[in-house]
Amino acid sequence: MDKTSESELKHELKEEERILKLEKKLERTKRLRKEFGSEFNERLITLITTAFGVVAALFWQTAITDSIKAFIPVSGAWPYEIFVALVVTFVAVFAIFFLSRFLKKEKK
Repeated sequence: MDKTSESELKHELKEEERILKLEKKLERTKRLRKEFGSEFNERLITLITTAFGVVAALFWQTAITDSIKAFIPVSGAWPYEIFVALVVTFVAVFAIFFLSRFLKKEKK
């Protein structure tokens, strides 16, 4: 082989290596773009679901507050409010616990 063909071969080899590196980077970029899109959609759905939950909670707060006011006298109501807050918290914790267990079973 003469030096020119050897030099051309080295140049072609370097060019092929560069192309392979670029192809790997392109594949990685495509994979990351797909993962980002999936993660973005998941977070967006979580955000929207949470927003609906907050709206529902605000309506429940109004309903519960109005119901309590109908049964509890206005003066000296703070002990009853604390008691009701504790009961509601207790029920909410158990509901969240059982819902999370249900979702874990569903994922399996």
